[in-house]
Amino acid sequence: MCPTVIGRVHTRTATFVGPAIVGLIFSLVSGHWDWLVLVGVYYMLATFLDTAIYPWLLKWQPPWTGGVLALAEFGLLLVLASILNDKTGGLHNISIGEAVWYFWLLLIVAALTKIVVLPIVSLTYVESAAEFRRAEWSVPPPLEPLPVLASSAEAKAGPGPVLREASGVHARPLEPLPSPSGVHRIPPPPA
Repeated sequence: MCPTVIGRVHTRTATFVGPAIVGLIFSLVSGHWDWLVLVGVYYMLATFLDTAIYPWLLKWQPPWTGGVLALAEFGLLLVLASILNDKTGGLHNISIGEAVWYFWLLLIVAALTKIVVLPIVSLTYVESAAEFRRAEWSVPPPLEPLPVLASSAEAKAGPGPVLREASGVHARPLEPLPSPSGVHRIPPPPA
């Protein structure tokens, strides 16, 4: 599949609903918001990558690149989390080990949403380049092919004799061609 930039953003946003709920649950249970902040940092990183880096880097995305991209996003998220922890003192309630398994938990929830939920919610999800669109023809009206007519007089005259004979307007059966071997002859109807 080759998603468009807006398709990547649509997909990323839709698949982050589950991880955001997981982050909210972890934050409410633990009493600190670092879990939800980490989801937000990951969402901002992923949206940046989806809009600025991936369209330039990936012209076509086979399924196996998802794992490679997940490893790259994991490394970048750890770097961002450590910068955030060092500069602002944020994320001091989450250790590196917790952040590691939490990232992979979020990734699994997001992948299940993408693989199971999105195709059910939007049946044309894959065919629409990962965009959420209304069900309609994909060719915009200005780009629809028009019939080619030699002149306006021909357009006013309507279809020619060949088209009239072949159409169902004046139904006239075509004459059967003789079979070269004579084997496929249709016997005349009984009188």
